[in-house]
Amino acid sequence: MKYEESIKLLNEMKGEELFQKLESLKNRENLSQEEVESLLEETVGTIFSASKEFKAPELYRVVRNGGKCLENHEKSLFEESPLFGEDYIRLFGDPIIPFVEGKIREGETISLMTYRKAVAENPLALLMEGFPENSNVFDILKNDGFEESGKENYLEIAAFIKSELIKEEKDEAFIRKLKNYLEGENKCDALCYSHEGADYAALHKDIIDIYYCCTSVIVCRLDWMENKGEMVEVTPLFHSKSFVLPGKDIEYEEFGEVGTFTFEMDDYR
Repeated sequence: MKYEESIKLLNEMKGEELFQKLESLKNRENLSQEEVESLLEETVGTIFSASKEFKAPELYRVVRNGGKCLENHEKSLFEESPLFGEDYIRLFGDPIIPFVEGKIREGETISLMTYRKAVAENPLALLMEGFPENSNVFDILKNDGFEESGKENYLEIAAFIKSELIKEEKDEAFIRKLKNYLEGENKCDALCYSHEGADYAALHKDIIDIYYCCTSVIVCRLDWMENKGEMVEVTPLFHSKSFVLPGKDIEYEEFGEVGTFTFEMDDYR
């Protein structure tokens, strides 16, 4: 939606009515698909899209492969539960959250992949959680007639979107609906949001290799996880010998006697 139209709708929206509609969406189990779509149109469908350059220098993801080594780059481009659809791959700003989001179990062997920025340019990412309350964008929009009530309504809708994104048990189909409303007709290269200091992102499969290079794959076993990821300890088994490139098989070598790796949340926040 054009932001001029969005400003008008948000300014005119009654806060109590918006609250009731969002509460209905939060408790949507008994709503029909038509009712859900109508409520989304009247809430999420009214806000203007927010975007920013995504500048993360390093990203991580975890891939299940039946405990085996990934064979090549192409086979790594899949997700068991693609939160934002088949075209996007989720990546994270630290090596801990992938274990949490992937619900990796103790004793399970997975591949931990590291991606590093390959070019100076940055992809443009859709801010799934919208602009933060202290963003200077709101000061600029005042010149276009954006009122304080409109800002409050915008932030209420953005908070609802965020609450759906950070649920432990996510409604994947519903989140894809949210993405479609925010994305509109202009398909995005990337999506992002943050929570408690952690960066969450999803990059379109077609652009990952343009902006990032997979520098390593570590095949490791999760030994234990403390307090939903405050601390993660893994035993590394194999690692890739070089960068993971499209069209090339991944070569591995054993880690040898290196002990365990421990990742602590405090080191990445």
